[in-house]
Amino acid sequence: MKMLKKIILVSFLVLPFFSCSKRTDSLIVGEWMIEDVGQPNVPADAQWTFFDDGRIDIYNDVNGIPNTSIYGDWKAFNRSIVTPYIQIKNTGPKNLDGKWRVERLTKSQLVINRLEFNDGETAGAFMRREFLKK
Repeated sequence: MKMLKKIILVSFLVLPFFSCSKRTDSLIVGEWMIEDVGQPNVPADAQWTFFDDGRIDIYNDVNGIPNTSIYGDWKAFNRSIVTPYIQIKNTGPKNLDGKWRVERLTKSQLVINRLEFNDGETAGAFMRREFLKK
């Protein structure tokens, strides 16, 4: 009986990490138009596209290459039960790589903040993006 209680307890502790990550994956897949929130020179057609196979296409981002796509990889993960993150890698010389905390994610809105680079460095890493689903 004690063993069964331990198994149930461990299941309740581990399950939220997997389900939250899967929920983030399913909601984030698609095309997202960048919202202009006061940052200078945000192109009207700037967008990020998250594919369900882990690829990302970042088009015309103000920190990217004008009128060009930057390709990379992404995955969702959790640092705690309630805080989803996405990690972006391999975006090349105009580096948008890093660990981005998901501040808001609904069917129509996405807000993310990059809090650190992939090597764990935080100095100069902060970047914010707000999106509306296309």
